[in-house]
Amino acid sequence: MGRRLLPPGTLIFLALWLLLLIAGRQTMFRDPGAFWHVAAGREILRTGEVPRADHYSFTRAGRPWVADQWLAEAGMAAAHRAAGWTGLLTLAAALLAATLTLPAVRLLRAGLHWLPTLLLLALMILAGAHQFHVRPLLVTFLFTAVVYAGLIDLEAGRRRWRCAIGLVLLAWLWANLHGGVLGGIGMAGLALGGWSVVWAIQKLIPYPSFLIPHPSSFPALAGGWLLLGLTLLLLLVNPYGAALPKCWIATLDMPLPEIIQEHRPPTWNELSSMAAVILAVLYAATLCGLSPRRLRATWLIPLAWMALGVMRVRFLPLFALTAALALAETLPQSRWAGWLRRRGMLGESADCPGTSWSQHCLPYLIPGILVLAVFVAETIGIGREWAAFDPRIAPEALLEEIEGIAESAPPEGERIFNDLNFGGFLIDHAPRMKIFIDDRCLLYGTDFLRAYDEARREKPEAIEHWRREYGFRYALVEAGGRFDDYLAHSGRWTAQGSTNAAILYRYDLGKTAPQ
Repeated sequence: MGRRLLPPGTLIFLALWLLLLIAGRQTMFRDPGAFWHVAAGREILRTGEVPRADHYSFTRAGRPWVADQWLAEAGMAAAHRAAGWTGLLTLAAALLAATLTLPAVRLLRAGLHWLPTLLLLALMILAGAHQFHVRPLLVTFLFTAVVYAGLIDLEAGRRRWRCAIGLVLLAWLWANLHGGVLGGIGMAGLALGGWSVVWAIQKLIPYPSFLIPHPSSFPALAGGWLLLGLTLLLLLVNPYGAALPKCWIATLDMPLPEIIQEHRPPTWNELSSMAAVILAVLYAATLCGLSPRRLRATWLIPLAWMALGVMRVRFLPLFALTAALALAETLPQSRWAGWLRRRGMLGESADCPGTSWSQHCLPYLIPGILVLAVFVAETIGIGREWAAFDPRIAPEALLEEIEGIAESAPPEGERIFNDLNFGGFLIDHAPRMKIFIDDRCLLYGTDFLRAYDEARREKPEAIEHWRREYGFRYALVEAGGRFDDYLAHSGRWTAQGSTNAAILYRYDLGKTAPQ
C-alpha cells in the first residue's frame, strides 16, 4: 500500500524538490535574465500585448525586439505577482525536479539498482547545475526529456503513432515558451531520418539480419514526416509570426561563445564537465556493448547533444538528460547486463516504461498537490521571503541610492551605464533607469557586445567615449573590475554607493582629470 501511495518516483521528486529549494535559494537567481523576463511578462499582462520594441535601454531604445519567450515570461510574471520570487523558486524547483525524476524512474523500471540510479542522477545534477536558474530554459529541459522519451517509446512500439499528435501540440506550446523547441524538432528529424534509412535499406536488402527498424511501414514513416512538417508550420502560429523562428536562428548564428560565459566551450576541469564526461563514457560503453541487431535510431540521438555540448557548455544538461534516458533502454540489452546482474546491480524490468499513463503520472500526483499547496501558502505570505539574490547580480544594498536618482529623473528616465550582469536587475527593480546593456544578445548585436566585452576586459576608458555619445551621468559597475579601477582613478567620477559586489558612480562635471 505504501509503495502505491509513495512510489520511488514520488520519493525522488520530493527529495530533489526540497534539495533545490534549499540549495537553490540564491544560486537559482544567478542568471540576470530572470529579472527582465519577469519585467517583460509584467508588461504583457498589463497591456495584453507582446513587446515589439525596446524601451528598457538607451542604447537600443525604439529598435525592434522580439520577446521570443513571451509566454513563459507572462507565466513568470503571473507567478511573481501571486507569490513573489519565492513562488517562482518553488515552481522552478518543481519543474527541475520533475525533469530529473523522469530518467531516474525509467532507470529504476529498467531494473537498475537504486544505488547506481542515484549515482547517475547525481551526475545529471552536476552536469546541469550551472544552468539551473529561474528562467524559461527550464521548460526546454523538461520538454526535451519528454519528447525524447516519447520518441524512444514510439520506436519500441510502446506508443502508437496517434500519440505523436500530442508531441506536435507540445512543440507548438514549447515554441511560445522557449527557442529550445529547435532541439526537439531536431531530435524528431534525426529519429525519422534514421527510421527512413533503415526502411530504405530493407527495401534494397530484404530483411537484413542486422537491422530492426521501427516503424517498419511506409505509411507510418510518411505520417511521421507529415507531422514534422505540420510542427514546422505551427511554429509560425505566434504573436510574432515568422519573426520568432528567425530570432532563434539569428541567435544561434551569433559568435556568443567568444562573449557570453554560458555559451563558452566546456572547461574540462570543472565538475559539470567531468560529470558529463563520465556520463559520456558510460553511454558510449553501453552502446559498444550492444549487438548491432538490437541497435535503434533513437539511442544515437544523445551523440548529437554530446557534439553540441563540446561546443557550448549550455548543452551539457541536455546531453546528460538524453544519455540517462538512453541508458535506461540500452543497459538491460547490452553485454554488460549480465555482469551487472551477477553483482546485484540490475534486475528484471519492473514494467515497460510508457505502458500506462497512470503508472507514468502517479509519481507526480502527490508531489503536484504538495507543490500547489506550498505555492498557495506563499501567495498569502507564508515563507514568501525565502528566496534571496546573489549581490553579484542584484546589488539590493544600492537600490535606495538608485531609487533616489530615479526620483529626480526626467520623464524619459535617467540613463545609467551598467555592467551586463546588472542590466536585468535595473530593468525590474528600477524601471525609470534606462540601462546601457543586458543579456538580450540579439537586440544588442555582435559588434556592440564585442565592444563592451573588450572594454570590460582591456579598454575601460571606452566608457568616456560612450558617455560623450549617450550623455549618461551614472555608472553601476562590478567591484574590483576594470571599469571600477578606471572610474576610481579618473578624477571625474565619484563613488556614490558601494557593496562588495558593485560600485555606483556619478560623473562630476566640476572635477578635472588628474594630470
